[in-house]
Amino acid sequence: ETLLLLRRARGRTHKPRESNIPTTMGDLDVKNKPEVGAAGATRILVALDGSKYSDQVLQFCADHLKGRTAKLTFVHVYEYHLVSAPPGPGFALAGLNLTEMNNGLRKQAIDKGKKYLQQAAKKAMTLGFKPDEMKLLEGRPSSSAKHAILDYSDKTRPSMLVCGSRGLGAMGRMFLGSTSDFLVHNCKCTVMIVKCTEPEKEKTAKK
Repeated sequence: ETLLLLRRARGRTHKPRESNIPTTMGDLDVKNKPEVGAAGATRILVALDGSKYSDQVLQFCADHLKGRTAKLTFVHVYEYHLVSAPPGPGFALAGLNLTEMNNGLRKQAIDKGKKYLQQAAKKAMTLGFKPDEMKLLEGRPSSSAKHAILDYSDKTRPSMLVCGSRGLGAMGRMFLGSTSDFLVHNCKCTVMIVKCTEPEKEKTAKK
């Protein structure tokens, strides 16, 4: 079950960092795919947080959007926490400094985000579709996940943004209540919220 909401938004000035992830997952039959810029053509932005609920967002795309979009873009926000103080007395003795450590943390977060987007593209392929583009956006410490997604949406002006109703990202809450609510009320495009449910295996384990 999904909830389709339309709303107006306030403009934002933050410009998120973004990275292109190549989509080399193979070819699908796209002979009936509408051309970008054609009348009525849709450009869909799919926000994935890397949680167990993201698979349900992908399944929704396969069931309802496959073959109906001119351009489908996956976006994922990477986050990390800056280290502001040496973690221990041996830190300086090891020849390290805070800048090097923070750069290393950022690189790890970027690599993890790229790997996740590639995995999401492979999962989409098994469902019969694939993204035309994948974008990795920077969240913490320069921004929050919800603002990074909002800013990118305002910049690219998709026809619709698709996200999940719940989920836990690696570095914090991304689509748990307040974030989806924030996107609904601030994005300039239509927002489709996919109602995610607890996976059956976990339901059974909790009984």
